Amino acid sequence: MQKRLIALTILAASASVATQADIVGATAGAYIWKQSWDGDVKAGSDSIDMNDDLGYDDETGKSFYVALEHPIPLLPNIRLQRSDLEITETGTLSKAFRFDGNNYNEGDTVNSTTDLTHTDATLYYEILDNWVNIDVGLTVRMFDGEVSIREGNDEGSIEIDAPVPMAYVNARLELPLTGFYASGLGNVIAFGDNKITDMTLAVGYELGILGLEIGYRNFDVQLEDDNEEANVTVDGYFIGLVLDI
Repeated sequence: MQKRLIALTILAASASVATQADIVGATAGAYIWKQSWDGDVKAGSDSIDMNDDLGYDDETGKSFYVALEHPIPLLPNIRLQRSDLEITETGTLSKAFRFDGNNYNEGDTVNSTTDLTHTDATLYYEILDNWVNIDVGLTVRMFDGEVSIREGNDEGSIEIDAPVPMAYVNARLELPLTGFYASGLGNVIAFGDNKITDMTLAVGYELGILGLEIGYRNFDVQLEDDNEEANVTVDGYFIGLVLDI
């Protein structure tokens, strides 16, 4: 995976000399995301279903980003994005299980939180810039979250707070003379039994420097470490605003 990421970056750098932006530009956006949570977690021998056992359903989150492009050859552009992904539920257990050394019994009332909030720092090159725009690069995704289950004074948790390098591709198709466009953004990494994919598809309308965008985002995490596992999918539709200067 590392060799492929390095090769991708070198290829993008070689292509960027002719395709970097002609002037300095900035793009910023923010959207509200209706999230549907699904999956299971484990910290020990028992698998815990987020929907059936913890009562997870839907949540509303938000994300915002800013990108800066410049005409300097070989120097990458930069994009920063923050995504809030956190859900908290209180419910009564329908089965007993063991999590992070703690026993939880059928009928217990537990408070649970799954937090996959993260910040992305992306260095990328613009390899195509006309009515079709394509950016490629490398994202470092910095998680600041956990999975925790608490009943009374007992609390078990899985920490999710490591930086993760991911391949980055962002494409946009302009419909000339209309103001409409379609876009797709992907971040992905796979290593061993661990995999993270994050895909966003959107359509938008831009009038001057302001645009309105609606789309769909699917965020899938499969992580294993010793006796801890997290297999979580968060997906749903979003609506947001884009400012392109």
